[in-house]
Amino acid sequence: MSNEDTYQRLEDLHNVLVYCSDLQKQGRIHVFKVGERICINQERGALLSQLSHANNETFSHEVREYKIPVAIEAKIKFTIDKIHATGWGGFSSDIILK
Repeated sequence: MSNEDTYQRLEDLHNVLVYCSDLQKQGRIHVFKVGERICINQERGALLSQLSHANNETFSHEVREYKIPVAIEAKIKFTIDKIHATGWGGFSSDIILK
């Protein structure tokens, strides 16, 4: 995965979590269960470790690999589509990674 793809994936994962939290704050049904949110954060951590390695900040044995299960990935894609369809704001990767 290129760095650009990694940044986009981090942005998407961050935004689906924030979107889910916003729904909960409004008293609506959340999108992701606690365990699913943990899986999403596991992938975010793995992607950040890969970026750190690409920037020569860590050694190769410190790089984490994690891929979200297919069922959760389907929910992520559905939520991203919903975010785009509703015009919900979200955050860009340059803001997320600061």
